[in-house]
Amino acid sequence: MNKMKHIKTHRFLSVLILLTLLLCGCENSRHYKQVEANALKYYKQKYGLKDVEVKNVTAAGNAGLFGYIGVKDRAYEMSDGNSVYWNEERGTFADNAQEDEIRKAFAQEILDPLLAEFSLPLKSTSFSLNRTDYESYDECVFTAFYDGDIRSFLKTEDPKLCDLVLAVESEDREKGEAEIVRFYDAMKEWVSGQSEAFILNTGLEDLTGDWYPNDHDLNVIARALLNYNKEISWYRQVYIEVFDGVFITSNKKDFVLEEGDIRFEEAGTCADIQEPIDKNYYALPVDAPENKNGSYTVRDRRHENHVVLDDPSAPVYRLRMSQRVLDELDDRKELSVYILMRRESDLPLYVYYGRNSYTVYWVCENNEERAEFETISPDYLYYFGTHSSLSYEEENQ
Repeated sequence: MNKMKHIKTHRFLSVLILLTLLLCGCENSRHYKQVEANALKYYKQKYGLKDVEVKNVTAAGNAGLFGYIGVKDRAYEMSDGNSVYWNEERGTFADNAQEDEIRKAFAQEILDPLLAEFSLPLKSTSFSLNRTDYESYDECVFTAFYDGDIRSFLKTEDPKLCDLVLAVESEDREKGEAEIVRFYDAMKEWVSGQSEAFILNTGLEDLTGDWYPNDHDLNVIARALLNYNKEISWYRQVYIEVFDGVFITSNKKDFVLEEGDIRFEEAGTCADIQEPIDKNYYALPVDAPENKNGSYTVRDRRHENHVVLDDPSAPVYRLRMSQRVLDELDDRKELSVYILMRRESDLPLYVYYGRNSYTVYWVCENNEERAEFETISPDYLYYFGTHSSLSYEEENQ
């Protein structure tokens, strides 16, 4: 009897859920029918059109694991080739009918004159205004009507400037920063959004095609994120020598390292690293069962290598940090940096993070042209040397 009651209850809930889904689907369909009608009305009224229809409807979103994300938004292609975009969250329409003339007017009357004021050698990329940035519908769309007065239009629309990247060449970082700040102060009067700017001490002529400087290349002495709604964030590439032939620069915004902020300090030998490596490696099970997809359920010695440092007597170092650096560490007690090595010895630099780890990680080696990204911490141990990695089979031959 209880079983029959359970079956009836289950059927009732199933029917209720089905009816709810059907009602929601019908409501959703009615909603977007009305949105489509309003999109056509918006477009006709904005441009004084009569003979135009909706030709195609697209669910605007970015492709994800389970299909398009953000499918509440819609794009309506009109019979004249332009499109109207519906923002469900804001409840607003925008269109791309005047994109070309708006972009051209902005470049001629606002952007190009500001770029012409740079006294330093300069390169700039193309730009976008109000780009939707959806895979299914990637256009520049606007809500206000452009009547030929670009300044008045920008004040009304407040478009987002994006994709623009500037690069100036100067060995004087302060002079380069001053010119970028001048550009920023003038531009934020007209747009929101964000741009990037680089100061190079050389190599501007090498930026060709679809260029973008690598922010850790040695000719980049500063990078700026120009947030027109907030402020400028500076990433200044100023290297300090922390050990013989080892140089570090901060990768934290608005924080520059000073001489003496960081230095290598001896903290034992590689044998002190080998001991926890061995302990943690042999704490792994010899063999772990596999999942249905063939991967193993936990790490084990048959699938992990045993790291053996080649010179147990080689010195190990900690990073001694000043209080101003310690104050900048994140919640993990780390600081993002770039590390550059120019040593007489060719031995690479490795780090042991601890945290019950049974391996070491390559940091960098001698390089005249390129630095390597790394996070540093006063808890990590560093050494110059090499190591071997023995598989379980090799170790037990």
